[in-house]
Amino acid sequence: MKNLLVILAAALLLTPSTPLRAEEADSLKVSEFIFTFGKPWVRQQVVSAMRAGQFTYDHEDENLADVELVIFFFGAGQGGGTQANIDRWIGQFEGTPESKTEEKEMGGKKVILLTAKGTYLESMGGPFSGNKTPKPDYTMLAAILPSEQGDVFLKLTGPTKSVEAMGDAFMKFTGSPFAQ
Repeated sequence: MKNLLVILAAALLLTPSTPLRAEEADSLKVSEFIFTFGKPWVRQQVVSAMRAGQFTYDHEDENLADVELVIFFFGAGQGGGTQANIDRWIGQFEGTPESKTEEKEMGGKKVILLTAKGTYLESMGGPFSGNKTPKPDYTMLAAILPSEQGDVFLKLTGPTKSVEAMGDAFMKFTGSPFAQ
């Protein structure tokens, strides 16, 4: 019995504690980028061939709406240029939304970030359908990660209060490929 206790104690001391953390983190490779994430991000089944990844940010606060993040990747030379995507995303709002575009250095690359606020025109039945539902007081956070293999586009849209509460988590997710 004494030998069994010694063996168990030794096993506990020699067992690395990192596997618990590894179970909490997951990853997704898109183009050259490996995004790492853990709770409260919940990976979803993609619902379109245009999507390389799809996540829900599961707010603990029940007063906040869970927010969806979509990652798009089309391949080298595909998906349109930076300004075309920014214009298209801003055009998904009614009128002229409050918007800000900035470049941020991440891992030696200039990542383009967009924040837009206003009445979002949610498209029901795909981006090219005419069915749009106005969603007042919405915010979009978007990022374009440049790559010779093809740019990667991240887009998150939801009620302003919910998006603002997880804005840091979006930046951490966006920057995760560069933190390795």
